[in-house]
Amino acid sequence: MNFENIFAVAGKVVCVTGGGGGIGRGIAAGFVAGGARVYITSRSDLSTTAKELDSEGPGECIALRTDLSQDEDITALVAELTHRDGKLDVLVNNAGLGNVMHDFAEFPMAEWDRVNAVNVRAPFALTKECLPLLEAAGTIESHASVINIASIDGIRIPSDNDWAYGQGKAALIHLTRQWAGELGNKGGAKGGRHITFNAIAPGPFPGMLDALLASEEGRAGVSAATVVGRVGEPEDIGAACIYLASRAGSYVTGAVLPVDGGFLVGRYANM
Repeated sequence: MNFENIFAVAGKVVCVTGGGGGIGRGIAAGFVAGGARVYITSRSDLSTTAKELDSEGPGECIALRTDLSQDEDITALVAELTHRDGKLDVLVNNAGLGNVMHDFAEFPMAEWDRVNAVNVRAPFALTKECLPLLEAAGTIESHASVINIASIDGIRIPSDNDWAYGQGKAALIHLTRQWAGELGNKGGAKGGRHITFNAIAPGPFPGMLDALLASEEGRAGVSAATVVGRVGEPEDIGAACIYLASRAGSYVTGAVLPVDGGFLVGRYANM
């Protein structure tokens, strides 16, 4: 094994959903810095973000406007990826919705449907449509990779009233494991798919916690809830994605990797 290039992602074709800001941008930036061609998608126009990341190189970043709650948009996205590259080395299902707080008895079913359309249905539909592209990319020497961005709220039982978010992330973790067993390396060394399926479970990060992190007191409280004593940075998730997508992570599939600063094992794990 050549350890010098074990984390290499140069030349890979990568799609990051929800790649415009926060964790998604950190993931895209990591792959661009590694020399990959990275497509970022969102309902909004990400062309400015793509130009900024593209200018940092040495890889390339391209924005594709996509509403993942619409099947026709998913079909159009996959058609565009097929036309441009004919393969997909890495799919990062990062786009997500959350922070819908209501008491259980008052939780609106319309909000349940809206959150689950993006957090569960969209990753399922997009992965299904991208499977031929992933299969075209993966070899026994260089695997293709599906990385689902879940949450520690899909592992623990959160105490807030966002009833749709945690169960959706738990479902995404379950799908990850099921995909790994059913859709992975069919045929073994004789051939077939060479695709790994893994989930990353972020802990406290900017984005959904922006309101809490806006004050010094809030940031200090969140940092104290971790073992390492700080809030996560988007680059932490980007680095974890590069590990799973590179040769370094080629023997890892069906795994759930908490990137939470030790939140799940800390004193405040049930907060």
